[in-house]
Amino acid sequence: SRRAGRTVRELVLESGHRVELGFLAIASVLAFAIPVSGQIPLVLGVALIGLFGFYLWRVSRAEAEQPTLVGPAAGIGALPTRKRRLLVGALFGFAAAVVLAAAKPFADSLVATGADLGVDEFLLVQWVAPLASESPEFIVAILFAWHCRGADALGTLISSKVNQWTLLVGSLPVAYLLGGGGTALALDARQVEEFLLTAAQTVLGVAALLALRFPRRLAYALLGLFALQFAFPGQEARYALCLAYAVLAVVALIRNRHHLVATLAAPFRTPRSERQPEKQPIALRRS
Repeated sequence: SRRAGRTVRELVLESGHRVELGFLAIASVLAFAIPVSGQIPLVLGVALIGLFGFYLWRVSRAEAEQPTLVGPAAGIGALPTRKRRLLVGALFGFAAAVVLAAAKPFADSLVATGADLGVDEFLLVQWVAPLASESPEFIVAILFAWHCRGADALGTLISSKVNQWTLLVGSLPVAYLLGGGGTALALDARQVEEFLLTAAQTVLGVAALLALRFPRRLAYALLGLFALQFAFPGQEARYALCLAYAVLAVVALIRNRHHLVATLAAPFRTPRSERQPEKQPIALRRS
């Protein structure tokens, strides 16, 4: 992107983001058990939820900067501690109630609309529904990027991805069991393909970010590979894309191999170790 006549060549993340990358790497490796087995067993779901709980505990102990609040957030932040916590809890509960009340009608209406328009049901659920559910994080990331805080935008998306591969995926077999199903959520062939494709995408993303750099050419490459899913929606094309992601991930791992151990160890280090800055702490590199 261009702001004030300058071109951003790459984003450079701060060393603290190795924690999120480490958790995402562990979760994405565990996720490959799903397409291999063709199901999401309850034990894996509980393990992923536990990993998310550990992630929350870990990041809560890390040193954090004082945020700059504006608008309603500034008003809430100015409240006394007790009132602020009660209000945040009430807002969280209200949001959960709205989601619970709207989820089934939204899904049913989405499928019915697709049937009326002749659009494939799977594509609607796969692409339209996530745009609605994940739009808040996209908006936050876009706003960060627009204000030349690209590293913060990328960090937001990484954190969101950790949430998806741990809490979200882990909750599926739990909800299935509570809804009257068994101790394993079985997947059909199409769902296995999509899990494999998404896991391969995640591994490539982690491998490419091991050096805490996100160059512009990598962004173009990821966007191009993602767009190919629409141009070639067939089964063979999806497996070919999985192979392409895997090959690129191996290349990125070889190139960034010196950062692999540090990334995998980051979730288990004491927060004090994160305070040591890396050699290049700047958030943006410009030409």
